[in-house]
This record gives sequence, C-alpha cells and structure tokens, in this order.
Amino acid sequence: MRQGGIEGTRMFALGGRAFTKSIADRLELPFPRAEALKVDYARGIADEREAEVRDIVADDVAVWAAGVELVMEELAAGDLLPGRIYLCGGGSRLPEIPAALGDDAFSRRLPFARPPEVTILSPEQIETIRDDTRLLEDQQDVTPMGLAFQAIELGGAQNPLDASLRRVVKAMRI
Repeated sequence: MRQGGIEGTRMFALGGRAFTKSIADRLELPFPRAEALKVDYARGIADEREAEVRDIVADDVAVWAAGVELVMEELAAGDLLPGRIYLCGGGSRLPEIPAALGDDAFSRRLPFARPPEVTILSPEQIETIRDDTRLLEDQQDVTPMGLAFQAIELGGAQNPLDASLRRVVKAMRI
C-alpha cells in the first residue's frame, strides 16, 4: 500500500501447507501429524521433535523470505518501500516468519527508509468486518475475513462466484 491505496499484491504458494508437507516428508510422518507438530511448534508447545521441526521450518522460511524479497523489489520499482509489513494467516505464527522480515540484513537489501515494523494482524485489528460470533480469534482468521469483506463489497454483482461467496459470508454470520 502507498498513500492509502493498494499499489500491488503478490501471492505465492509457499506457506503453511508447504511447511507442513516439508515436515511430513523430511520426518516421514503423515500430513495430519506433521500439521500438529507445526502448530504446536508455532504456539511454543514443546515436543521431542521440536529441534527437527525448527530446522525444517528455518530452511523453508529462508526460501520463503527470498521469494518475499524478490516480490518486494519488484513492488518497490525504484521507490522506497513503506516502513510496515503486515502478516496474517496461520503461518505467521511461526517465529521464523516475522524474524526473517525484521532481520537487519533483509531490510538493508531492500529500499526501506528505515527497518520495517512487522505486525501480525489479528481479527480485532480489522475494522471493516465485525465478528459478532467471537469465533474469529487469531491471525489465521484474518484471511477469511478479507475474503468475506471482498464478498460483501462485490455483493451487487450477480454471478455464481459472488452468490457462493455471499452464502459463505451468511454462514459465517459476519
């Protein structure tokens, strides 16, 4: 975002599921067990395989951070980057994610005026959607909130996808 407007967005498929798959493959575990290990690690719940999970996540986060760096260089297009980075989604719980973005070396390689402030968004910080159910409680819920907001904004359009999104929003009681 720049001056209150969205300047550009990018998305790449290296996130929570990719981290879990990596854990499952390298530790030879079923995907659900690897997911449980990753979630426990992200929440700071100790496990006998914590060191192994930390090493696997660190390797994947290094690749992820390199991708983020390339995207941010492209978005900067020679201008200074804003001094804030907002994260959401379950993967943002992994301590390596905000640490990688807040690393001095990362900020020196990119055109920031000052090291960026990394913020992990939570549902209560989102002002455009109100959760009367109080079921949305952490950063993994911010992404569906954004999708719900888009569905509401596009509410006037009449196509099958919009109708489906409206049903999802209605089911969420947002």
